[in-house]
Amino acid sequence: MTVANLEKYIPKEDLNLKSKNESALNEFINSFKDNSFTFEWIKEIREMTKLPIILKGIQCAEDAKKAVEIGADAIWVSNHGARQLDTTPASIEVLEECVKAVQGKIEVYFDGGVERGTDVIKALALGAKCVFIGRPVLWGMAYNG
Repeated sequence: MTVANLEKYIPKEDLNLKSKNESALNEFINSFKDNSFTFEWIKEIREMTKLPIILKGIQCAEDAKKAVEIGADAIWVSNHGARQLDTTPASIEVLEECVKAVQGKIEVYFDGGVERGTDVIKALALGAKCVFIGRPVLWGMAYNG
């Protein structure tokens, strides 16, 4: 197995996926992850730039508060489409607690499960400053050409 769309960027020999333990694709993807990433890294990045820092994937009040503490400009409440973890909560379930946790000090953005206008209104009513949509736009563009 190989990942053809990455051949331009990664040597071909590194793209041959073989595994005895688990999914070769899973091992390959995990080789690019760094689980040592912490909020401390964000503090360092904050010192390096004046650009806005928006933390995506916030899922609880504790992380929302930490984002304020380390100087993030906004948080983005998201479960990344729930593709990474089967048991992750729906973004809408944690939105209100995250909004309350930041106490208006930074903006709160939202995505996840937004399929119709009423979903946007619900997220805004729960305190999101901005609501991102993905799949509905793609479905609309894909439909009938």
